[in-house]
Amino acid sequence: MSALAGALWAEQLKLRGTLALWMCLVAPALVVGVYVLQIIFSTFPARLDPADGAKAWQAFMQATLVLWAFLMLPLLVTLQAALLAGLEHQGQQWKHLLALAPPRHVHYLAKLIALLAMLGLSQLAMFALVPLGGAVLMLAKPGFGLAGAPPWTTLGATLAAIFGATVLLAALHTWIAIRWRSFAVAVGIGMGATVMGFLVGQSARFGPWYPWSLPLQVLADDASVAPRVLAYSLAGGVAATLAGLAWFRRSEPG
Repeated sequence: MSALAGALWAEQLKLRGTLALWMCLVAPALVVGVYVLQIIFSTFPARLDPADGAKAWQAFMQATLVLWAFLMLPLLVTLQAALLAGLEHQGQQWKHLLALAPPRHVHYLAKLIALLAMLGLSQLAMFALVPLGGAVLMLAKPGFGLAGAPPWTTLGATLAAIFGATVLLAALHTWIAIRWRSFAVAVGIGMGATVMGFLVGQSARFGPWYPWSLPLQVLADDASVAPRVLAYSLAGGVAATLAGLAWFRRSEPG
């Protein structure tokens, strides 16, 4: 455990001021900002029933989180994993790292945990930015109908579920990014799989099983989908991590 703690401490030192860390804020801000601008430049009735304020909050939150889970989050996982692994791929740092005393698996787990931590930070950023975007709309576009307090509990629970649905995706991309030294290969796989998710994610049959569409599935109208998706993501994440560790123990990264 002390070896893993040391590896995690080293990861956070390497991440300071990097693009990977900044993306935890930039990506959520981009999603919320784009949707807020879209609403501002749209036309709505001058007056709405104040009782519809809660419905407007729900609609705003749902649409923003769909954009986040369907498009930005899978791409963010791809980029963050590639950037994390790239810290060691540059200059053949893996050879130096693996020659040190800690067991090999510690370095692999540190990369995965660092990725999950950054994804958690991005979810926290969304938790703050969605209500902030709503506050901007209350002032700039009162016709949209937002009124009252944001649905904090629903927002927090939904973001937590989306995070759980990314565990399998994070485990897969940690393995992919470490396996291939090329940044283009790691990112290209993720981009291609995300584009495929636009089609697969709309399938009631295959969407709940396709890793790149799992974050979107927890937003399904059918309440029974989310628990199954979360169980699958967590179990699949453990399986993918064990498979990645088995490869890492006997192979050379890159």
